Amino acid sequence: MKKLLLAVFLLTAAFTTVNAQQYRPCDTDEMVKKAKLQDPGYEQRMAQLQQQTLQFIQQQGNQKTSGTILYTIPVVFHVIHNYGSENISKAQIEDAVDILNKSFQKLYADSVIIAPAFQSIIADVQVQFRLAQLDPNGNCTDGITRTVSSQTYDADDGVKALIGWPNENYFNIWVVANIASGAAGYAYFPGISGGIDGVVIRSDYVGSIGTSNGSNYSARSLTHEVGHYLNLPHTWGGTNNPGLPQNCSDDDFVTDTPNTIGVANFSCDLTQVTCGTLDNVQNYMDYASCHYMFTEGQKARMHGALNNNASDRNNLPTLANLIATGTNDGFVGGACAPQADFGTAIKYICTGTTLTFTDMSWKAAPTNWAWDFPGGSPSTSPDQNPVITYNTPGVYDVTLTVSNAGGSSSVTRSQIIVVSGAVGAQAVPFVEDFENTGPIPSGSDWMIENATGNSWSLSTAAAVSGANSMRLVNHSGNPNGTVDAFVTPGYNFSNIVNGGMTFQLAFAARSSASTDQLKVYASSNCGQNWNIRYTKTGLTLSTAGILSAAFTPNGLSQWRLETVNLNSVSYNNKPSVRFKFEYTQNTGNNIYIDDINVTGVSNVGIQDVEFLATVAVFPNPSAGLTNINFSLAESAEMTIEVTDIAGRVVQTIENNKLQSGQHNYTFGESLNSGLYFVRFVADGNDLTQKVVITK
Repeated sequence: MKKLLLAVFLLTAAFTTVNAQQYRPCDTDEMVKKAKLQDPGYEQRMAQLQQQTLQFIQQQGNQKTSGTILYTIPVVFHVIHNYGSENISKAQIEDAVDILNKSFQKLYADSVIIAPAFQSIIADVQVQFRLAQLDPNGNCTDGITRTVSSQTYDADDGVKALIGWPNENYFNIWVVANIASGAAGYAYFPGISGGIDGVVIRSDYVGSIGTSNGSNYSARSLTHEVGHYLNLPHTWGGTNNPGLPQNCSDDDFVTDTPNTIGVANFSCDLTQVTCGTLDNVQNYMDYASCHYMFTEGQKARMHGALNNNASDRNNLPTLANLIATGTNDGFVGGACAPQADFGTAIKYICTGTTLTFTDMSWKAAPTNWAWDFPGGSPSTSPDQNPVITYNTPGVYDVTLTVSNAGGSSSVTRSQIIVVSGAVGAQAVPFVEDFENTGPIPSGSDWMIENATGNSWSLSTAAAVSGANSMRLVNHSGNPNGTVDAFVTPGYNFSNIVNGGMTFQLAFAARSSASTDQLKVYASSNCGQNWNIRYTKTGLTLSTAGILSAAFTPNGLSQWRLETVNLNSVSYNNKPSVRFKFEYTQNTGNNIYIDDINVTGVSNVGIQDVEFLATVAVFPNPSAGLTNINFSLAESAEMTIEVTDIAGRVVQTIENNKLQSGQHNYTFGESLNSGLYFVRFVADGNDLTQKVVITK
């Protein structure tokens, strides 16, 4: 039996003992530990709650309490999404609430398969959960909000700053695509500050339908997190490390849960004995794959939390609060007006493309739809999910108005459709040094994705050549998980093979733990489909080591030439190839991109004479003396010139007919530091390579 009246200081030790573990299905203990460091008062409030909980249980006289009290908790689900599968349906959320109610009221028929040793202590916790029907302003709601944010992909407490309802009135549950730690979910014990109080859980661990795989473990993971929310530790104690022998001497402060080391491998061994007595592996607060029960002792502890003012848990089930949230018995509210929203699977398209727009309105079901499609054909539609064709290049907004008996609402999604011509405007080879680019974004050419907050923009803070580069300020202002991108115009790869792209990068990691990531995508169909061609993360991405202060490169030594391989039939001879530079923030720093050089070998003329079997310009960057090596498969009239970024010829290396075979040259000794281009012209066709000289 656990020793219920342990000194309060043991609670602190139990809740803060954390060891490294590769995978954490629940991140509660780690998040609690971090919260104590940020808010020292939290530890004191937890200790006070523990003492008061012991007193509450003693006052009950018998932990196996009976009676008709049914605690009702108003719930709101905040779905944080980016129009992906994480934007789960109302039906999936209602299924999750139903599972909670069955779990906390012992309504599951499968309770009969619980090990006989624990049948007598299976608890009806006498707690029910109801989706709120009134929001904090007294307006109609279905207990679900939906917020668009890329933070859903790498979520932590930052998503709670996007939206949250008062914790003294509502139990907040945030649904996300992925949690930064990789966990399925996490919660805070009572006593935490109101702004972060509640549960964060992955969308595929909500309910048993929709994105959930329907397994016992997935469907009842939310039950586990709600247990933490109501002050239950793991059955092996206050760590996130099941399976360790020392857990036998740890404590969960519940008298009828046997000492256990916990289940570390998600198994379900009903004969498991780890600390001298049979383990209660079927307990919701263990990590077994067969969650079926709370104990009477856990019930008493949760009731203690619901009768305590820590994090205002005691206000949730009061009649006044139930009336205020529309969750009291007999509540009848008016019809909710729908909240207009919609999505489409594709943002970037070529002229002549037909798209389906999907109504994703929420809060209530619409009965009427009115769409406006500037630039589309047709330009309006009354259909729920209309099909629209775009024939003219441009960037277009779409507006949807929905209504029902409860009212109406409208939403306009700006720049949701980008239509490009079938042929790229820029011929290859092409160098983008951002000196004469014009405004960015600009029409359907340069596009900025996620333009809210800090986003990619032209900057004069640093550059490899000239004065401008693209910069994203990440040192402050963008929460972890924020995804920002810019998209280039289309480049014409007609008659081009063996394409490639280089760019100059400058970035400093803020710490050794930074996991910021840069990806470069390429598309040969105007952006309808993107393929990853380059990825670097964390310290591998850094060109200037680790810097805690805001990063600005102080010289060419803090820039690095990066190469993107396009040697694929997917891009050969394509009339339009676009690139997307996508950065994901995770405790990183400012990042800069300059001198995007799109290259390729023409298959007209040069290919016929097999112009260059090999070509190398090295070293690059160079301190001055630079080598050129190449071989000709057959003789050709050859011109080799070096030009600066303005296109001026600064050195002519060769201008003669060359025989087949190997040819070697050097150049650059007399050139100043800067960006240059080596141009090879053979029989009227050319190939350009870039070189950076630093002296």
